[in-house]
Amino acid sequence: MEFELKTGPQGHIYMPKKIRDVFGDKMRFLPNATAAVIYPANADLKDVIASLSVIISDLKLRAGKKGMQDERKFTVKN
Repeated sequence: MEFELKTGPQGHIYMPKKIRDVFGDKMRFLPNATAAVIYPANADLKDVIASLSVIISDLKLRAGKKGMQDERKFTVKN
């Protein structure tokens, strides 16, 4: 499941109810230069890492599919 989040005029991000229901009211946000992770404040970090491994696998699959679609666009047909 993927959510698109937007910031409001004051810079606040609306967190969908589905996420709040699972993660609770207190969350941690850990960003780096190109990505971030949000997880429940009381989560076991080993569980967070395991979940991130699943997300990374999904992103690799999506990137591979996108790469295949891009290759099809540029394939020269004789």
